[in-house]
Amino acid sequence: LHLQHKLYSSLQKAADAFRTGILDVFGGSRRTCPLFVLLSPSELAMIWAGTAVGDNAVQQWHEVAVVSEEVSRQAEWLWEVLNEGDEALRGGVLKFCTGVNRLPRSGLQSFQVQPADGNDEALPRAMTCANMLQLPRYSSKQVLRSQLVKAVELCDGFQIL
Repeated sequence: LHLQHKLYSSLQKAADAFRTGILDVFGGSRRTCPLFVLLSPSELAMIWAGTAVGDNAVQQWHEVAVVSEEVSRQAEWLWEVLNEGDEALRGGVLKFCTGVNRLPRSGLQSFQVQPADGNDEALPRAMTCANMLQLPRYSSKQVLRSQLVKAVELCDGFQIL
């Protein structure tokens, strides 16, 4: 009885509220919702949670990016670092720059790479509201990778609730 309460009854109110919200948005009744009937579980997950930052996503991210001429070399290194990295690194960089670690179904719509003050010791900065990464004029791709990874790791726990 205690287990039933923990696993089912205690979550029932939240589940009902979630179901009601979905039905308000997509229509349907308590038993059926067009969204649930027409889409597979993986399609629903993609709509709600987005997709991981795979190789194709980096290319699309690169295509929508507007890069300041002042940091064009550093931006090219950035794309190389992202292409060489795994999904965890890419997701971390995306979260650092945009506030989310997964891409929406439609992909990233805008992104900017702008210059920042500083040298090889300076960390990159981000303006998540503008999907902007500000890069100092690093002297090498290795320095860019190191500082970018450090910034991502230092900001990993930061969230706006």
